[in-house]
Amino acid sequence: CWAYLQIGYLLQEVRAPFACAIVILPMFVLQNVILTLDIMPGGLSIHRLGPFGLWFAYFGAICEYVRWYSPQVQAIGFVLVYCAYAIHIVYTLQLFRLCRPAEEAPAIAESPGAAWWPGEWGLPSAFQHALWVVAPPKELEPGLTDITAELRAEQSNGPKVASSQHSESEKRADVHRALGKQGESPAWFGVKVGLISLVIAWIFLTFGFTIEIMNQGTSHPSLLSAPGLANNARDPR
Repeated sequence: CWAYLQIGYLLQEVRAPFACAIVILPMFVLQNVILTLDIMPGGLSIHRLGPFGLWFAYFGAICEYVRWYSPQVQAIGFVLVYCAYAIHIVYTLQLFRLCRPAEEAPAIAESPGAAWWPGEWGLPSAFQHALWVVAPPKELEPGLTDITAELRAEQSNGPKVASSQHSESEKRADVHRALGKQGESPAWFGVKVGLISLVIAWIFLTFGFTIEIMNQGTSHPSLLSAPGLANNARDPR
């Protein structure tokens, strides 16, 4: 979002394409670094298209603010804008696929300090090497002592307290109390709503831009740029 704000400001207000490119380049590299470090490699890496949307938007904006008007340059700018929209729609859908909870736990050998969690937790396997979650071990290794279990065993042999009596099923469900109804993390609901909203927004911008092109040069009110003013391919402000 900040990179697109810089494209609008540095090209529309300052008319500084080189300064804008200096901003876009590190943002492009940074986004690629984050995708490389956070997402497990495997299959078709469609999400790699996401950062390229910045460059398509950058060159599309340059075509919009060239010094002399040209129908050919304007058409190229339109194509670049459509490419940027398509990239972001595909990128967001890919993020939705990567972030959704996995049905099975990652096949990681259990070792002290290694990230591991039960399959019922429903965490995304694409981020398994970036999730620092250490669940209770399935079984104790030789030489280790579970002090908490020993205290519980001693308490169970002592006087019974009404408030501390729980069934076995309640004890098993306690560790999953923070999960959703389907065993997924509550954070997935927020991520899902955000990604779906992004897809709807990008589709709205795509259709809105198409309507702007169809009504350019007419007195029809603008839908996206300077709402209420006469439509024009260039921003009338």
